[in-house]
Amino acid sequence: MSDNLSEDKKQVEALVRDIFQCFVEHRPDDMTARIHEQSTIWDVFVPELLMGVEEKQKYYAADQEQSQARGPLKLTVEPPVIDVWGDVGLARYYLNFDYAPPHPTSGRVRITTVVLRVDGEWKMVHHHEGIVPSGVPDFTDGAVSS
Repeated sequence: MSDNLSEDKKQVEALVRDIFQCFVEHRPDDMTARIHEQSTIWDVFVPELLMGVEEKQKYYAADQEQSQARGPLKLTVEPPVIDVWGDVGLARYYLNFDYAPPHPTSGRVRITTVVLRVDGEWKMVHHHEGIVPSGVPDFTDGAVSS
């Protein structure tokens, strides 16, 4: 792997981790500065594809409000798998979240983040989250046939 590619992968990973750190520290302006204006988001708790500046600003405000109302948040971003092709990068990783009381919840999320280098700086252009499934749902009614 070339030094440039290795450095690009480190920068992509740093961007991913920094976005989540901004979220945990309730710094939405710092977080959105790392996200491309034309980005799209599939959030784990929101059914719609989030698009457009105004729509995402409403989402970020609501997301910060619910996060602060829950209780302290602990996030763990597991080591990502990252590929970079020129000015495009792709990171795949797991994130574990744990909100403490008064409104606790926790889970494990698998995420794909697409980034683009714009004027020498990496920006997130798409982010897709989904709860990690616990296995294949049972499709039998419990009856055993012979």
